[in-house]
Amino acid sequence: MGRSLTSNHIFNAEKLTKAQFKKKFTDMMKAKGYTTAKADDGELCYALAFSGDRSWVTVLTEESTDKRKEAAGLAKNLGLQVLSVELVDSDFAELTLYEKSGAAADTMFLGEPYFEEYPEPSPLKWQTLLNIDWAKVEEIQSKDHTFADDALCEFGEVIGCENMLLEFDGADDGAVRLYFKKAGEKKLTYKTAYNKVFSEVLEPLGFVKTKTSLLYMRSRGDIIDLIKIEEERKDAFLSGEDTKLNRHIDVCFVASTLYESSLERFFTSEKKSGLLVDTRQFSVEIYREKGIKENFKFVYDKEDPETLKTAVEQSVDYILKYVIPVFDEIVDLNSFLEFARKYMYSGDRLPLYVKLNIRARISDYYTQKLKEIDEDEEKLKEILKMTDEIIKKNKEYLKSITR
Repeated sequence: MGRSLTSNHIFNAEKLTKAQFKKKFTDMMKAKGYTTAKADDGELCYALAFSGDRSWVTVLTEESTDKRKEAAGLAKNLGLQVLSVELVDSDFAELTLYEKSGAAADTMFLGEPYFEEYPEPSPLKWQTLLNIDWAKVEEIQSKDHTFADDALCEFGEVIGCENMLLEFDGADDGAVRLYFKKAGEKKLTYKTAYNKVFSEVLEPLGFVKTKTSLLYMRSRGDIIDLIKIEEERKDAFLSGEDTKLNRHIDVCFVASTLYESSLERFFTSEKKSGLLVDTRQFSVEIYREKGIKENFKFVYDKEDPETLKTAVEQSVDYILKYVIPVFDEIVDLNSFLEFARKYMYSGDRLPLYVKLNIRARISDYYTQKLKEIDEDEEKLKEILKMTDEIIKKNKEYLKSITR
C-alpha cells in the first residue's frame, strides 16, 4: 500500500515575507469571523511552510477538510493562484490549478489514474498562470515512475516548491503556525477538552506536553511513555449508528527507550504509520487477554459539546483503565522488551540486546547481527560507542520537544 495525501500550495508570486503573508492570511480568517488564539485554545491550526525562495506557501492543517473546496476559497479570499494536490496510494497524483477568482483553471495527472478517460491538461493555462516550463513537465510525464511520489517531487522542483509531500505533523520549526477560534465564542473543542484532561489526569501521573499538539510524554529513566490523541472525521457508519456522531477520537500510545536510534519517528508519526498502538489494535489485545469485548468508540457531534464531553470522559477512562497499566508493567529494559514483542514494536532493539546480553527469543535478523558482533571485538566497540551517542542525542532531543 502506497502513500496518500492531499495538500494545497499557494503561489506567492510577489514573494511576500513570512510576516507579510501571515498578516494577509490572518486578515482573511478575521473576515471569515475568526480571531487569533493561543495553541491551547485554538479551534483551527494552520502550518504555513514556505519554499526556499518564498514563491510557494504550503497550507497544512490538522482538520480533515475538502481540499478542493479549501483551495478555491484560499484562491478567492487571498487573490492568489492555488495548486491543489491529491496523491492516491502512490499510484497517481491529481493536480488542480485555481485562478485568483477561485475558479478551477485546469487539471493534470502524474502517474496512471484508475479511470480510463480523463482530460488532457492545457499547457497554455499552466504556462500563463505559473510561468511553467512545459517541456520539463512533459519530461516528467514521459518517465516510468514506480511511485507517483517521485513524479510529484520532480514537478515540485520544476515550479520551485519543495514541500509537495509535506504533511502537518512533518512541518518543522521553520513553518509559521497560526491558531484561530470563532470570534466572540468560547467553544469547547477536543483540543481544549484534552488540555483540561492533561492538567487534571496526565500531569499528576508525570506526563508533560510536547511541541506536537496533543502528544504527551513521560520519561522514567531509560523508559519513555507516549500518549497521542488523534481526531478524525468518521465517514463510515454501521447500520443503526447515530450518523450525527461524525467525529472520532483515537487514543494512541507507545513505549520506547533512550536506546532507540530513531526515537524522533515516534514523536512525529501518525497512527497510520504503524509505529503507535491505536485504539482498534489495542482493543483486540484487551479481548485476547482479558476477554473484554468492547469497541471503544469515542465518537461525538462536532456541533454538540455534550457529546464531546462524553467521548472525552470515555477515552480518559480507557487511558486510566487500560493504557496506563501497560506502561506500569514496564519497569526496566527487560520488561520493555516484553512490551516490544507483544505490540510488534518497530524500533531498533539491537542496542538493548547487546547491553542485556540477550541471545534467545529474537528474530533471525538480530541473531545474525549479534553473531557478527560476538565474533568481532571491533564491531562490539563500535556499537557501544554508537549507543552512547544515541543516548546523548535522545536526551537532547527530549529537552527540545517539551514545552
